[in-house]
Amino acid sequence: MLYYNIKNYEDFNELFGITKHGNGVKSRKNAILLSFLKNPKLLKNNEYELLSTRSLVELKANLVKRIREELYEMNLPYHMILNGTDYRSPKYSTDNNNGLCEDGDYKSIRYFSHGKGQIFKKKAGKLYLEIIRESEFGKNLETNIRTWLVEELARDWQTYAYGLLPENSLHVDDDFDKIYSSGHLFGGDFGSCMVDRGRTDFYKYSVKAKAAYLTNADDKIIARCIIFTDVYDETGKKWQIAERQYSHNCDLIAQQALIDGLIVNGYISAYKKVGASCGDSRMFLDINGNSLIDKKFHIDCDLEMEDILSYQDSFKWYDYNNNVAYNFDHPDATYDLGVTDLNLYGDDDCDDDAYDDFHEYSCSEVQECYYHGRTYFVDVNNMDNFHWVSSVDQYHHDDDIIWCNECNEYQLNDKSVYSDITGEDYCCEACRDAAEKKFKEQNWYYSDFDKDYYEFEDEITRFYTWDETKQFYVAKTISTSSLEAKIDDGAFIEFDGDYYPIIETDNAGVPFYFRREVLYAVA
Repeated sequence: MLYYNIKNYEDFNELFGITKHGNGVKSRKNAILLSFLKNPKLLKNNEYELLSTRSLVELKANLVKRIREELYEMNLPYHMILNGTDYRSPKYSTDNNNGLCEDGDYKSIRYFSHGKGQIFKKKAGKLYLEIIRESEFGKNLETNIRTWLVEELARDWQTYAYGLLPENSLHVDDDFDKIYSSGHLFGGDFGSCMVDRGRTDFYKYSVKAKAAYLTNADDKIIARCIIFTDVYDETGKKWQIAERQYSHNCDLIAQQALIDGLIVNGYISAYKKVGASCGDSRMFLDINGNSLIDKKFHIDCDLEMEDILSYQDSFKWYDYNNNVAYNFDHPDATYDLGVTDLNLYGDDDCDDDAYDDFHEYSCSEVQECYYHGRTYFVDVNNMDNFHWVSSVDQYHHDDDIIWCNECNEYQLNDKSVYSDITGEDYCCEACRDAAEKKFKEQNWYYSDFDKDYYEFEDEITRFYTWDETKQFYVAKTISTSSLEAKIDDGAFIEFDGDYYPIIETDNAGVPFYFRREVLYAVA
């Protein structure tokens, strides 16, 4: 513990302890952080600042800081301003759009390639991965840590770009029935085991809370959460905390947009972290993004034995005698509210033989799936954001795969290839090459002489060649670079503003060619 910011075994258990669920499923808290800290290279290289990291929020900030510092020290010539952060680059820069795509594509970043002299756009994750790999520190990060960091940065970018699109409507009210009714939710039940089960009395009568949600133009809810309005820490300070967020297909961008709206409008002073570790009862952040993992929170919770329960992510350690619920394992806690029971008697109104450790609720049947390289057991009725990848015979999460429009198959991100020409990802080089060929045929300009395509019209011009069968000259296309080279080589000649290949030379070595069936000698 000498080099780590961990006090003792109990403190270690608070940060990284094992949580047991149904059907034998176990999960470790802050598994990504623990994996990072276990890297022996950190001790070997005296990385004491990194070794003292206690939360994913700090880890992300520290990794980005190290990468940016190294890129700056390399004296790279160009600047990429992304979401207010300046990354140095050897080949890319951002223009006045600061990475925002003009077509409203918030999942991609617009950039200028100095090598090609053109504007391109690329998926945010792909571009951040290139930036990270430019530094030796980033290049040497373990794969799972680098993948996690890329996904965090890409999500931050998407949230930033998404926020500049036409705004959705923010609501904070007491309509708990609405946010737990699938008829009002965009795309289904949001992966929540409490939807359509009449469990909202808990929020109406047992605790002090508000319903918070974003609606789209069709008045459908795209993200929702509960705000506990009267939360107290161990010092007695009062907080307004947004609980874990839910959305269709676990859309983290919509979830972050909801949190941003609540912060801007002053509804909350803290919130459950979006994305990785959101199921950890201690993983709260203040509105400036600082970790509150060391805080111990509690709320007043007035429950009788027969009162309706609703599954709790955080405030699940309930002290029945004192009517208090804690977000940590308190010694006075007498009941666990992190269950799908109907009430404190334990009346369970569903068949919970298995446990979905991705969405974190009990269900009847699960399927083995993969997310960020980790194995999860997912409710077979809630797999909208998992897809079968035939190349590996496994189910993987949307974040970890791409859809290849060429062969209509899913592929893992790290096995996919990107095309600068089409701006899309493909499962393999063969599919990318086929897609690029089609794209060029439809959008680029063909050179008959070069037997190749060129992106811009001014890269192509015409020349005339004699068609012996038709007995007249026909126009053909040639790239301007090839024409200039052929003129320099003496293989083409200009006549009356048009260009012709030299057919042959006479006995004196003077070149001549045919035009309108008239022989012209050229000195």
